Amino acid sequence: MTWAEQRFRRSARAAGRAAPRGEAGALGHCAPLLFGHRGVRGEGAPAENTLAAFEAAAAQGADGIELDVRVCGSGELVALHDPDLERVTQGADPRAAAALRWDELRQVDLGGERVPLVSEVLAFARGRRLAVNIEMKRDVPDRAAVVLATARLLRAWDPRHAVLVSSFDPVMLASFGVMAPAVPRALLVHRSRYHDTAVRLAPALGALAAHIERTIASPERIALLKRQGRVINVWTVNDPREARDLAALGVDGLITDVPRRIREALA
Repeated sequence: MTWAEQRFRRSARAAGRAAPRGEAGALGHCAPLLFGHRGVRGEGAPAENTLAAFEAAAAQGADGIELDVRVCGSGELVALHDPDLERVTQGADPRAAAALRWDELRQVDLGGERVPLVSEVLAFARGRRLAVNIEMKRDVPDRAAVVLATARLLRAWDPRHAVLVSSFDPVMLASFGVMAPAVPRALLVHRSRYHDTAVRLAPALGALAAHIERTIASPERIALLKRQGRVINVWTVNDPREARDLAALGVDGLITDVPRRIREALA
């Protein structure tokens, strides 16, 4: 295990504030870390991937936050899931993020919130002692620009802060590893005809973690990842019963829209 991987494991566990992380709880095993998926999501929640959503995740007992990143038209790294603004503005603004300069994008109203810079999110998370999982989006005009912007930001970021960079794109992940080797990486894997191949690819990419979709989080696959020495984070887990089952299998983290519900289920 590299120094970067050891640092992430240690600092991510230290970030946990609700239950004693790394200790056996009521379930009789080490409780997984909880990451707020785009902060929190659901009826009545703040707009996803905004500082208000990340604040809500912290208030609900999350140990960390997950966010999506892409570059806007002037090159800044921003937190936004979709290529355009249509869904997050309820159809009011269909423009593509890549076509907007930051001074334009920052003015867009997301129900009283705004798209934040990733540097703003990192500063917030460090202040709240939250681990961070950054997903580099691949549905972008220039994947290399996303990798470069993410690497530049994180090379200069606080090395004591638990930050993990993930992507579905193995080339983006490998390229990021060359540019910022001290930052741990995770390969995202969703259900497809190739998901077993992708799971086995994680070690070859130098990935600390595998982030697997909940529908493929079988006991056998989790056991394989454990044998590989991977950190195992599962997404998107919103059902309390499923969360308890995955915790019993020894996964390291759960990415959830509803941190409070899952925290209560694991208490």
